[in-house]
Amino acid sequence: MNDPHSASSDVLWACVEEGFHVGSRSGDFLGYVDRQPDGAYAAFDARSRALGSFATLDGATAAVSSSRAVVSPDDGTDEQLRGVVQL
Repeated sequence: MNDPHSASSDVLWACVEEGFHVGSRSGDFLGYVDRQPDGAYAAFDARSRALGSFATLDGATAAVSSSRAVVSPDDGTDEQLRGVVQL
């Protein structure tokens, strides 16, 4: 039986909740896979853009692993997300 988390040997997959898996490589967030009510696996890149729907977890994790969108903790993305809160 294939290990669904070994789509790429350098990618670390964590099942954080039943049916929800997140992938990272060298500390960089790659994306996630979410099992849908119909049993399909929806894959998303690091920017939450849909990569597709897959029949297997292997297929979905492979799509995320090969995705080019990566969010690094040091890439300054947080700066773009900051805004002003008015009360």
